[in-house]
Amino acid sequence: MKSLPLLLLFLSFPVQSRSSDDVFFSVGRAAAYRAMPPADAATVYPGEAAAPDLAGLLDAQAPLSVRRLNGPSGAATVSLRGFQAKQTAVYLDDVRLPADITGTVDLSLFPSAGLGRVEVLPGAAASAYGANAEGGVVHLFTRKLSPGARLAEASAGLSSWGGRNLTLKTGAAGRAGDFFLGAARDSSEGFQRNSGAAREAAQGRGSVGLGAAGKLTFSGLYSSLRTGLPSGTPVPVADWNGSRERAANSLTDWQKSRRGFLSGAWSAGGEALEGRVESSFSSNRIEAFQFGSRSKALVTDRGLSGRLAVRRTLVLGAEASLSELASADYGDHRIGSAGFFAQKTFAPLEKLELTPGARLDRSGSYPARLSPKLAAVYAPSSEWKFSASAGAGFQAPTFADLYNPWAPPAPGLKPERSVNYDASAYYGSPDGWYAGASGYYSVIRDRIALDPATWAAANLDSGYNVGAEGKAGWTPGVFRLSAAWALNVSKVKTGGGYELMNYSPLRKATLSAGLEADGTRVAFTGLGVSEQYTGRGRTGLRLPEYWTFGLRAARELGGLEFWAAADNLLDRHYATTADVFNGWYPQPGRTFSAGLSWKLL
Repeated sequence: MKSLPLLLLFLSFPVQSRSSDDVFFSVGRAAAYRAMPPADAATVYPGEAAAPDLAGLLDAQAPLSVRRLNGPSGAATVSLRGFQAKQTAVYLDDVRLPADITGTVDLSLFPSAGLGRVEVLPGAAASAYGANAEGGVVHLFTRKLSPGARLAEASAGLSSWGGRNLTLKTGAAGRAGDFFLGAARDSSEGFQRNSGAAREAAQGRGSVGLGAAGKLTFSGLYSSLRTGLPSGTPVPVADWNGSRERAANSLTDWQKSRRGFLSGAWSAGGEALEGRVESSFSSNRIEAFQFGSRSKALVTDRGLSGRLAVRRTLVLGAEASLSELASADYGDHRIGSAGFFAQKTFAPLEKLELTPGARLDRSGSYPARLSPKLAAVYAPSSEWKFSASAGAGFQAPTFADLYNPWAPPAPGLKPERSVNYDASAYYGSPDGWYAGASGYYSVIRDRIALDPATWAAANLDSGYNVGAEGKAGWTPGVFRLSAAWALNVSKVKTGGGYELMNYSPLRKATLSAGLEADGTRVAFTGLGVSEQYTGRGRTGLRLPEYWTFGLRAARELGGLEFWAAADNLLDRHYATTADVFNGWYPQPGRTFSAGLSWKLL
C-alpha cells in the first residue's frame, strides 16, 4: 500500500468523541475501581459511529484487525496487536463469551442494537482476565439508560443484495431500578451465491435497587443465525470484476448458530468496601452441513465470580468456570478452571499511579500459570497522559487443539506464553484537537501451531510482535475529523530463522470526518489495509491491499429519523481472508442502504 505512508504524514485515529476516562470497569474489573486507564485504552459508542454492525464498529479502530468470511452476514473475528482472534478475549457485561471449538468468538452473532459501549484494552490483560488475553480485551456492554430516561424506538432498513432489517428498543430508568431491551431481525440474500443469511437476536439488561442491601443486576442475550456457506470462490482474485467473484465453491453447505447468555450479579458496599458476586451461563450451539456430511457441536460455559474493592485502590477477585463440549466429531469433554487475582494502585507522586497485579490460573488442560503485570499512568495535566506496562500473557489449548479427531492426541501440549511491553502518550487540547501514539513489543514462547507432518497441535516455535500506533483528531464543535494508523510486524521463529507470520498485514489506517448540526448528521469513513498472505514468509495466497470508503447521512424530523448510506463507494474488489483449500472469501462491492427510525419516547 504505497500511498499509506504519505497519507499518514498528515492524518493519524478513529472517532473518539468522549474521553477515554470513561474506561474504568475493564481496567479494574470492579465497579468501584477508578484508577486512571492507560493512554491507549478506548471507548467506542455505537451511536456515534458510522458502522452498520459490531464487526464494522471494531474494524474502524486501527489497532483492531477484523477478518470476515462469506460477506457481512458471515463469521467475523477480531484480534489485537499481531495476536490471533483466539488470543484476544471478548467479554459481555464482564462475563467471558464462550468461544467455538477453535477458540474464536464469532462477532456476527451479536446485534449492535443492544450495545451501550465497547471498551478496548490493548496489551496483555492476563493479570486480571486470565487465559487468551495476550493481545488484549474487547469488552461489550449492554446499553444502560440515564436516570429518568424513557425509550421506545422502532426502525427499519433496506440494503443491497436483498438486505432487510427491523429493530425495536425500549427501556426506562428510575429510582427503583432500570431496564433496557433491544431486539433485531435481519436477513440478506448475500453478495455471493449461497451466502444468504437470516438472524434474530435480543439483548437486554436490568437492575433493581435493594437499598442498604445493595443492587441486583441481570443481563441476557439470545441470537440465532442461519447462513449459507459459499466456502470461498473458485475465481482467482486477479480476475475479480464485481460479478465473477460472486461464484461459490459450494451451493449446498449451510450453518445454524444459536447463542444464549444469562448472568445475574449482586453488588453492595460503599467507598471503603464494595463487593460483587456474579453467576453466569452461556452456550454456543453450531449445526452445519459441509463436505457432504452434517455435524453438531455445543459449547457451554458456567461461571461464578466474586470481587472485592477496598478503598477503591485494592481489587481482589476469584473466578471459577466449567466449559463443556458435546460433539460427535470431537467427543464429549469438560474442562474446569479457576483464577485468583489481585491488584493494588499506589500514588507515590501527585498524578502518578502505579498498579502492580498478578493472577494465578489453574485448569484441567494446563498446569498452574502465574501472570504478573506492572502498569503506570502519569497525567501531569488535564491535557497530557502517559502510560506504560509490562506483563505476562498466555493462550490455553483449545478444544480443537486437544481433541482433533483427524490428528494424533496432544497430551503434552503446553499453553502458549508471552511477555508484553507497551508505552503510550496522549494529548487533548482545550481547543478540541487531540493526538496520541503507542508502541509495543511482545515475545512469544511455546507458540501453539499445527505440525505440518501430523496436523496435530504442538508447541512448535517462538516469535514476536512489534508495532506502533498513532491517532489524531479535531472535534471543535459541529465538525469532527479523525484518523489513525497501525504498523505491526509479526514474525515466527522456526528451524530456518524468523519469517513473517501469515494473516498479518503490516499496515492499517482509518479515516473519519463528520458533521452534526440542526438535526442533520453526515459521516465519511475510510479504511485501508496492506497486503497479507495465507502462508508464513509471504507464501501461499496473496490478499492484495485495499482501501474502502463509506458515506452516511441522517436527518431528524420530529420523532422520525431518515438515513441513507453507501459503503465501498469506489466498488473495490477485495477480501479480508483466504485459505489454501477454498481460495479467497470476497467482500461485497458497492452497497447502498436506507431506512428510518421512529422514536415514540
